Amino acid sequence: MMHHVTRITDSQIAWENWNLTGFEYKKECLTSLVKNIESQAPNLANVLSYQLQRACDSLSQSYEMVGPTGETNELYTAGRGVALLVQQETGEKAQQAIVAFLGAALAAGNSVIVCSDDSELFTILNSAFEQSLLPANLLLTAPLDTYQSLLEDDVRSVGLVGTSSMELTLNRRLSERTGAIVSLVSETDLQALPIAHDPFLVLRFITERTRTINITAVGGNATLLELGHETH
Repeated sequence: MMHHVTRITDSQIAWENWNLTGFEYKKECLTSLVKNIESQAPNLANVLSYQLQRACDSLSQSYEMVGPTGETNELYTAGRGVALLVQQETGEKAQQAIVAFLGAALAAGNSVIVCSDDSELFTILNSAFEQSLLPANLLLTAPLDTYQSLLEDDVRSVGLVGTSSMELTLNRRLSERTGAIVSLVSETDLQALPIAHDPFLVLRFITERTRTINITAVGGNATLLELGHETH
């Protein structure tokens, strides 16, 4: 069940498990969320479905890179941690933008906390989430003003749907933080929604990782290890 935030720890634990989940199962869980939203708000379901499809295009498979010494190098993505989404504005366009952020952040492997005073949106999300396959605490909600205290916790990315002045305020707050750098994704154009419609929005909520396996053990590519060769 989705509930108001009491401890950010709940969201962090949910992220750790979700981040280790294979992408195909993530897709299945998020597809169930889309279907549950569709009966209540088709426009929001379409936004979520679009971001899920774009995430499939970008994240569904890892990429093998060149291994110059005989090793295999695999590039893959992971979630950053807890994504804090702040919905300052209300209305249909604002709802579409925050749902786009929500879909991208979850598909990328993050847990999400939505801070908003949009009771209509929360009713839709709460009902859809409870009937979905998404694990407990992966999506939490909180009143809008709660974002100020949550910014002091270990959030790893922030999404804003609001004004340019709020964008500036958040940027300043984030720049004053110590520890890991926190990225800010903001939608301030609530007419065109250029960020919410970005087909690569999901890439703003990921971190890239590499996995290296030395398949030739000690040998590697011996031609690159001839340190004592007379020509050197």
